[in-house]
Amino acid sequence: MADASDDHSTAKLWALVGGIASVLSILTWLGVSNAGELKDLVSDSPPSSSSPAPYTPSPTDPIPDDSDAGEGSADEPDPEPSTPTPDPTEEAFEAISAGDCMAVHDTGRGGTTSVDWSAGAPPAPVSCAGEQAQVQVTALNTACPTGYGKSYWSYRSATTGDTTKLCLTRVYHANYCILGRQSGDSISLALMTAVACRREPVPVPYNEIMHITGVYRAPAGANANNCRRAAGDQTRYWAALVDDGATLLCTTIYQGS
Repeated sequence: MADASDDHSTAKLWALVGGIASVLSILTWLGVSNAGELKDLVSDSPPSSSSPAPYTPSPTDPIPDDSDAGEGSADEPDPEPSTPTPDPTEEAFEAISAGDCMAVHDTGRGGTTSVDWSAGAPPAPVSCAGEQAQVQVTALNTACPTGYGKSYWSYRSATTGDTTKLCLTRVYHANYCILGRQSGDSISLALMTAVACRREPVPVPYNEIMHITGVYRAPAGANANNCRRAAGDQTRYWAALVDDGATLLCTTIYQGS
């Protein structure tokens, strides 16, 4: 019985030696030569698969392209085009048509070199047969004809940059008044103007209020002598041929109060 016990102890001893030899072989294969290295190896062991280490990109990793970030997503709608702010003055000009008449005139405050219209924008058209009509539109956005009793009115919009141009001819009515500039015995008529028929200061350089005594179809060779309203009429008249010479406009210095 003692021999069997000794044999069993010897077998256990050899099994332990074999296990130690196996461990030493594994450590030798891992390059561990002492207990301190074994401790370091254990402490540097990677975490278990249940807690993966965070990924740190290397300098050689490709940089993601931001242009691909939106692939597969719905395109955003284009922004709505901005609507320019309306220009009421431009709209008023564009509302006027050739043939329209308007109650607008030159005030005379621009002198003899420019026209100062009595409104900031074209007013609504009026009947060309009525006495309110002071100008008639003959054409739009073109080179306007020149001559006695003709002018133009243009406007350039700061909003759109477009220019609208109205070609105008003056409409005259008997017993209305216009401005005049007297120098000696001569009087120049401001044919696009209109003024109240009453004695009051007039804008420089004008110095007279001229009363329209008649608007006639001009005969051949018409002049101020054709303005006499009765035989023996001694009134001093100043006349102008307007409407390309078709109309005789007769005036005299206003004598009213």
